[in-house]
Amino acid sequence: MKDAGIKKRISAFMIGIMLLSLASGCGKEEEPYTSPNFSKNDKKEATESDATEGDATLGDALMIASYSDASMTDASETDAVPASLSDALPMGVYDGNTYYNGMASFKITVDGEKWRFFDASEVASATGATKDYVTNLWYGYASPYDEDTTYAVIASEYETGSTIIVSYISPNSYNMPNYSAKDYLTMVANRYADTQVRTVTFLGQRYECVEIPQEDSVIGRRVHFAIDRDGMIILLTFTMYGDLTLEDAFSLLKPLYY
Repeated sequence: MKDAGIKKRISAFMIGIMLLSLASGCGKEEEPYTSPNFSKNDKKEATESDATEGDATLGDALMIASYSDASMTDASETDAVPASLSDALPMGVYDGNTYYNGMASFKITVDGEKWRFFDASEVASATGATKDYVTNLWYGYASPYDEDTTYAVIASEYETGSTIIVSYISPNSYNMPNYSAKDYLTMVANRYADTQVRTVTFLGQRYECVEIPQEDSVIGRRVHFAIDRDGMIILLTFTMYGDLTLEDAFSLLKPLYY
């Protein structure tokens, strides 16, 4: 029963992403706080120094995450990518309870009990796809560059149903090759009052970030991180429920060192 509830929450998130995708394909202007439109070029300039008091919890979580990340010079053998995974597929690769993303240079490690990865069948069910479609993407028989939005990872926490989702947005699929991670998250931010895109340091890199407070979201507190890589926008979405903190979720991610 608990897994069914988790999948319903994930499906609600996917519907939101789908609405963004549908909006990107049309040419009409959107009213404020509705599904954003890719053809609308509203851009906010934001920097790491733009944090407000409302950002304190996220800022604390990022600070803790930054201290837990090993430096490049201090990286141990266990921080390195296994040789067999150094040429990972575009959507990354799983090795037991660890997912490696070579394109954005990070890994996610779960314990398989409290936190676990959805398998291809579960990702397909949550996203409205087929198992074969997801499997073909994961094993490189299909390309995320040919799709609007694809999903590399869904990690779920058993007790609360909190999730970490790694998805890929392909601007070329919208005939907008210059569309950036900041542009995409600006669309998201424009749906909510007093919400802005920030540039933050996360996993040792510069990410664009938007935090959606729980009171403004029907599916829990959300934080989106987005980064431009090889013509793709890689989106990391954290959705927290209950007492689970961002620090708890961030602790599962580490930067990769080659």
